[in-house]
Amino acid sequence: MSIVRHGRNPGTPGTGLDRASQVVVYNGVVNFVTTGNRPFGGTAAEQAAQCLARAEERLAAAGSSKSKLLTVQIWLTDMRYFQEVNAVYDAWLDQANLPVRCCAKVELAHPDLKVEMIFSAAA
Repeated sequence: MSIVRHGRNPGTPGTGLDRASQVVVYNGVVNFVTTGNRPFGGTAAEQAAQCLARAEERLAAAGSSKSKLLTVQIWLTDMRYFQEVNAVYDAWLDQANLPVRCCAKVELAHPDLKVEMIFSAAA
């Protein structure tokens, strides 16, 4: 099985080094992470909507779709955002093809970042 990588995320400015692939496909599974748009701002619900829009783009680039999601991990900086993020997430999902999901409170890398999501899907 070959590993297919789509896109690159830059590393530390000025180093010329990249930090991560945007999407990795291996053994029929698409893997990627999304955040809201830079500069980070807005509500947790707005950031979640941006994450999900980016997820659709990345799924399409890998020849997949939200109907093929396997797992979703949602990371929140504050569990007070849980309900507003759930409202956006639930409305976005393909209700006929639900993935497994978890949600956790974590400290994220940027102080204005409220939501980060990790996805895996069938290719």
